[in-house]
Amino acid sequence: MAKVALLIGVSEYEPGLSPLPAAVKDVDGMYQALVHPEIGGFAKADIEVLQNPQRQEMEEAIENLFTGRQRDDLLLLFFSGHGIKDDTGRLYLATRTTRKTLKGDLIRSSAVAASFVHESMSRSRSKRQVVILDSCFSGAFAEGLLAKDDGTVNIREQLGGEGRAVLTSSSSTQYSFEQEGSDLSIYTRYLIEGITTGVADLDDDGVVSIDELHEYASRKVRQIQPAMKPEIYAIREGFKIRLTKVPPGDPKKKYHKEVARYIKRGEISFVGRQTLEVLRIRLGLSEVEATAIEDETLVVARQEFREKLQQYERAFTNALQQEVTPSEEDLNELRQNLQQILGLRNEDTMLIEAQVKAQIEAYKQHLQQYEHVLAEAIQRESPLSQNTCYRLQQMQQQWLLTEQDIAKISRSVTADIEAYRQKLQQYEQVLISATQQEYPLSIKQRNQLRQQQQDLGLKDQDIAPIETRITSDIEAHRQKLQQYEQVVSQAIQHEYPLRDEVRGELRRFQNVLGLEDEDVVQIEEIVVRQFRSFQQTVLPPQPPVSPTEFAPLAAKTRVIPENKQRGSIARLPLQFIVPLILVAAAAIGYWFKEQQSQVATVQNPPSPTTTVQPTPENSPTKRTIDNINTGWVIQTTAAIPLANKESLAPRNFLQVIETKPNPQSANQEFLVELQECPNKDASTPVKDDSPNVQQPKRIEFSQAQLKKFKVSVLQAGQASPCD
Repeated sequence: MAKVALLIGVSEYEPGLSPLPAAVKDVDGMYQALVHPEIGGFAKADIEVLQNPQRQEMEEAIENLFTGRQRDDLLLLFFSGHGIKDDTGRLYLATRTTRKTLKGDLIRSSAVAASFVHESMSRSRSKRQVVILDSCFSGAFAEGLLAKDDGTVNIREQLGGEGRAVLTSSSSTQYSFEQEGSDLSIYTRYLIEGITTGVADLDDDGVVSIDELHEYASRKVRQIQPAMKPEIYAIREGFKIRLTKVPPGDPKKKYHKEVARYIKRGEISFVGRQTLEVLRIRLGLSEVEATAIEDETLVVARQEFREKLQQYERAFTNALQQEVTPSEEDLNELRQNLQQILGLRNEDTMLIEAQVKAQIEAYKQHLQQYEHVLAEAIQRESPLSQNTCYRLQQMQQQWLLTEQDIAKISRSVTADIEAYRQKLQQYEQVLISATQQEYPLSIKQRNQLRQQQQDLGLKDQDIAPIETRITSDIEAHRQKLQQYEQVVSQAIQHEYPLRDEVRGELRRFQNVLGLEDEDVVQIEEIVVRQFRSFQQTVLPPQPPVSPTEFAPLAAKTRVIPENKQRGSIARLPLQFIVPLILVAAAAIGYWFKEQQSQVATVQNPPSPTTTVQPTPENSPTKRTIDNINTGWVIQTTAAIPLANKESLAPRNFLQVIETKPNPQSANQEFLVELQECPNKDASTPVKDDSPNVQQPKRIEFSQAQLKKFKVSVLQAGQASPCD
């Protein structure tokens, strides 16, 4: 009975295939284990070693291994290197000269087909054949051993004759040949360890069989690389092919095996420590020898334990990072499964889970902070400035925020801001509609707008510029109407009916002010009606004006008649009318420019000395505290106490600066902000215990307080000391 082995390692490759430095070292390690007289028992002459061979050399060596053998010969083929599948899924073993096309397809003539190895094995008379493949796709090797094409035959029935076994490291393309701290590939490393230390002798019968070697190496590999799935394909005696022996009577090997048995969680347990101490004395090992064996074994065990903890941490982190947070029941199930697979206990994983949860919570908080800063930046400036972009980038790098999360936040913030802007536009349309129906707004309309603001979820500081701008536009338009009314009134008082040249000047003045025909028609009707009423009062009766005197000024009918009859009142020369109109137009333009400037700076609070213009009234409604409005003036009838021991003296005049809803009132009353009028007759607030004069900047009362103080409201037409 002969024991023959062929060991092939390919570390160097043509461009397109990455080098594998561990491959030739795998061959050296396996060679040392096999030629050991008390372990492998292979004769050196019966072991052929090929390092980085070409295709023909490799095929000849494989054919020689299986040719001319006897039934009881033990034949071992070991290969460490790249395994490659072609476009049909067939496995090839790469050689030193294996190449790929520009498209990445394998050039099959440059590699050794697995089918060639199958044929060589099938022709051999040996019934103890062992093939060990440490390569990518090595699991595909057994597929070529199928003898039929229908795909229904069990793979174990097609492995050939009795006593044939194939050990493969993985069926995956992504596993690490090399591991930190070791020169050998992971799979070969544990094969050699199981053989040389005897720890693979699971039944303690003094020999390492193929199934025992596979069981040991597979278990150790999966502890470190769960993605790798070592497999064994064998039938009948193939499982029990005896490959190597365990050196008899070697106390160090015996102690090494027991150390590996008692290592748990990367350390030797208390019970194991006591047991090993007794065993050390019985085996006659010194403390130095025992410690060296323990340290050698513990280095690997600790590394394995750390890798288990890292695998648990990655799995638990991935679970908590899902969009839908798993329930506690799901987490318990995950915890139990991972602990069982990795051989961990609760005390091993509790600290990991706490750290992972804290890290994820901190990450979420950083995402929220980034979202808040981004939202404020977009509201403040669009597009974002270079400094803002740099600041956001620094935050992302400092907090290790992923590009995916940043993109998700950006989309969400942009959508929210756009939706908020649309709500602001909706509020603006509602406000414009309300002012078109009634201006100034009544308390009822103000309450309705307040409710609309709350329904839309708008902030006070966001709607304030809108209200200010619309109010300013309305006031500017009303002022233009008043200016036009004054000019028309002056022109009619000069002469009536108007001549064509005067009517042309009025038309140009209308265009300068930007007034519509509907606006000026109403004004002209009022002025003409007032003028005729005046004529009927102070002048003799005049003949009626014919309808033809109301000629159209533009597309709309103008009510100022043509020059059919002159009034007999004192009038200015005509040459003064046109300059008067032009001067008035210049004044209106200057006033309008000032109004636009004020709108641009509406967010700046007015100074304490600002004089608020009274809001024009549509009708002579009596002014009271219930319908108080901006610009009105009130007078105190008695002393009014203020904060900080101050008070307002009787007969003091105050002007209304602003009215706003009182959030603390249940009957929808308003808060009224007042400012003292700088008139000499009014007394200024004074402290009760000090004669020094101190003028307050602003004073705020509720409507109920003003009623309680019994203040009086100046009516329209009364002289105001605040003007």
